[in-house]
Amino acid sequence: MLRIHCCVIFAMLLFFFLPNQWVLAQPATSKDFVTYERQSGFIKEFTVPFNEIGLRGITTDNQGNVWFYHSTNVISTIVSFDLTSSEFAKFPVEGETVADDPIINLASALLAFDRKRNEVWFTDARTNSIGKLNVASRQIELLQIPTDNSGPMGIALSPDGGSVWFTEITGDKIVNIDVESNKITEYVTGEESGPALLTFDEQGILWVTLSFSNSVLRVDPQSPSTMTELKLSGEDTFSPLGIAVSNDRVYVSDHGSSRVVVTDTGFVNYISYWTSPSTAFPTTLPSQVVADKHGNIYVPQHGGNRISIIDKTGVMAEYEIPTGPLATAVFIAASDDGKIWFTEWASNKIAYLDTATQVPFTLGVEKTAVTLDASRPQSIVVSLNSSDIASPVSLSEVEIGLTGMTESALRGVTYEARSPRVNLQQARSADSELEIQAQKDARPGDYVTMVRAFAPEQDGLIISKLYPVELVLDVPEPTSQGNNVIQNQPISDNLIQDVLRIGAPLGAVVLAAFAIYRWRKAKKIKSTG
Repeated sequence: MLRIHCCVIFAMLLFFFLPNQWVLAQPATSKDFVTYERQSGFIKEFTVPFNEIGLRGITTDNQGNVWFYHSTNVISTIVSFDLTSSEFAKFPVEGETVADDPIINLASALLAFDRKRNEVWFTDARTNSIGKLNVASRQIELLQIPTDNSGPMGIALSPDGGSVWFTEITGDKIVNIDVESNKITEYVTGEESGPALLTFDEQGILWVTLSFSNSVLRVDPQSPSTMTELKLSGEDTFSPLGIAVSNDRVYVSDHGSSRVVVTDTGFVNYISYWTSPSTAFPTTLPSQVVADKHGNIYVPQHGGNRISIIDKTGVMAEYEIPTGPLATAVFIAASDDGKIWFTEWASNKIAYLDTATQVPFTLGVEKTAVTLDASRPQSIVVSLNSSDIASPVSLSEVEIGLTGMTESALRGVTYEARSPRVNLQQARSADSELEIQAQKDARPGDYVTMVRAFAPEQDGLIISKLYPVELVLDVPEPTSQGNNVIQNQPISDNLIQDVLRIGAPLGAVVLAAFAIYRWRKAKKIKSTG
């Protein structure tokens, strides 16, 4: 069974990366992930009143108050945060722990706010239940799930407010709750499918990521037994986790790599938005995906330690999280006031990205598609323009380059930037030219690369803007020597990526193992050097 295989592989990973005394004698703490705390002009962080690591999902209510979930294997708590007073209030979730520890750790809890009834709905794997907290009375009601060890995870309120839908990642079901009667109806999604997160589109269609079967489920709530499973075309595969739909485009995070897949609703045509490479982890692991009321898309990079925005023009921006190198942001929520809230599991903080603070430059790309053969290079003209808005970003050295195309970076392609750095403080606009050349180890096929422009904030945090360019490599198959070059990648990185592609939710625990290994190894070398 796939789920058993996943657990076995993860156990192998733990003992491959971590000596036994580290696993058994030294439990993970924030210090295993966090080594710096910087200042950002875009992101504001707040330390939560818990000693134990355990932050999960987050949402906001009608007044802009923040609600989030904290859980260990023995207790779970709903917490509210008043931004005006900076005060927290805790609401313990009563009930015995009835789920196995691996289920609790896998099925991260999420929240949804019912504006009509002023209630916070949440999934709670520990008690194997769905809960709702009445904001006025501060009372919590739990509804037991019929399937044992179901692993309740993603949750969404229907557009008409009449029902709540959630996923059972280990129960392989999606579930409907009638809000008035509390009636629970389960629908099977397929053996070993692993339904994770879900969302509704503008037409009221339900979309669900199937993280174990590498696909997405389209469900008509009027006939939920009729489901359509959608996969990427060709040989491409992914580990879907987060999902949002806006303007007939589906945005799915590939939590096994470093990209967000943007596709039409039929999954016929799609493009990959590759994120900037991570310095802390082999892949950036994009996680939950949400859309705001304007159609902008937000994604935390679990391994990249950034928050990404894809705006309506197709430009992606990245904001480094001030705490790092792995604050471990997985879950996110868009508030009506323009604040994008997220939880930081490893640092025990909540934070928001203020979208009212704008990046002071724009990125334009002359070509959105390039065909490259082995005979000669091709060029892309990149245009940058600055604005007069006050900003924490320094515009004296805006750097320009290419990134993406694979999980790790460019592969089989090199580039040279003419004017790799421009000064937008002296000139309001500047152009740069990127010359792209195919190498001997390039593999023929259709790819996407990202034109990237980035600049630092005052404390060294990097702000990036990226735009996708479709790249067709019209080259012969590489020789055996080229194949060896392609395959000559550190075995640990390849092993991690293979495991992450098996099932998206495993990314959190694998990332934890890798981060602890890297940090403690570096500490050991430093102490003996």
